[in-house]
Parts: sequence; C-alpha cells; structure tokens
Amino acid sequence: MVTESWNERLNLGTPAAQALRQLVAQLPANQSFSITVFGSAPLQIMLDPTLLSADVDLFSEFNDLEAYVEKAGLSQTTADFYIQVCSGLNFRTSPHWGTRTQQFQIDNCTFVLPHPIDILIAKLNRLEEKDLEAFRVVREKTGHPTEQEMITELQLAVDLFRPSFDEENTSDLLNNTRRLWPILYGREIDPRAEIIAPALEIRRKGYDLPKRDYKRDLLD
Repeated sequence: MVTESWNERLNLGTPAAQALRQLVAQLPANQSFSITVFGSAPLQIMLDPTLLSADVDLFSEFNDLEAYVEKAGLSQTTADFYIQVCSGLNFRTSPHWGTRTQQFQIDNCTFVLPHPIDILIAKLNRLEEKDLEAFRVVREKTGHPTEQEMITELQLAVDLFRPSFDEENTSDLLNNTRRLWPILYGREIDPRAEIIAPALEIRRKGYDLPKRDYKRDLLD
C-alpha cells in the first residue's frame, strides 16, 4: 500500500488555494472547520499549479457551507472558477484514503488533501479526458503510480468494482481500468484476472473460509 508522500510542499498560491482563502474569509471566526478537498484541486496544490479545473470539489460535516460559498461569490452561478460543495459519498476511492492525507491551515479552517493515489482512483470511476490528463500529470511529476502500485491499490479497493445500484448513474470501473492501462502502462490488462480475483482470494484467506462446499454437498 502507498504510504509515502509524492510531493515535497504545498503551493498555496494556486487558483484553488486562493478560492479556499476567499471561502475562509466568510466563515464564522468563532468556529473551527475541517474541509476535505478532492478532484483536481489537490493535485494543483500538491503537484502542478498549471493543472486547471473549472471548480474546487469539497465536502465537510458543516451543514451551512454552501451558504458561505454563495456569500463568498464562489458558487457555480456567480463565478467562472467556483467551489462545488459535495457529499463525502461523492468521493469514491480507496477505503484507506483517510490514513495518508495531508493538511494545511488557513485561519480557523483545516483543509484535508487526499493522497494523489486516492484522487486518481476516484477519477477512474469516470475517466474523462481531464481525468486521463490528471493521471499523465501525476506520472510525469512523480513517477507514480507504478504499475504494481496501481494494481495493489485497486486490489485493496476491490469493492469499487461491484455493480452500481439500479438508481445510480453507473460508472464502469472495469472497462475504465482496461482503457487506462495501455495509455499509462503500455499494455492490456484483464482486471478480473489481475485485480479482482487475487483480491478476493486474499480476502477469502483472511476469513479462513472452509474449503469444503457445504451448499453443494446438500444439493448432492
């Protein structure tokens, strides 16, 4: 599992960080806030200030955050470069993401930045051209993720490959992984054989499940 940082310092002069400063200026000064930033904005702050996006995606347990985004003039209807207030449910990534974040402080607000690997895994759910660009930029700047790192991390996040609920706009992580591999690593991959099956075998061993198929025995 990836544990080390892939960046040496945070660039708080980026457009994303400046938008966050504007937001903090509107937040109540007598409270403390913790806000998680995801999408491309953390990559802009951590790795490449030229990696631009139309917005800054974030979520927090503070329920009135959207009102303060409006007050700061940073909503989608009032700014070209805006802040999108989301739910933590929108950040579909490795279950280990919370163990390897970075943080920075602006006044009374702590901003949490997921590790680049977790940003990239979340982008694999959609994998539009701007998401592919994020993969290219991270590889160019850091040399990561290596192929083995990516395989290991996707095995650890194997449940992301489960079918979506009927009520969801479905993402196709399986085929997106197939699309990504030749672009990033120059070869084809069978996600079922190289990611899903090995991960489920590791899980099975961890559960110490019985090797005998008792259901089949009953049918027989």
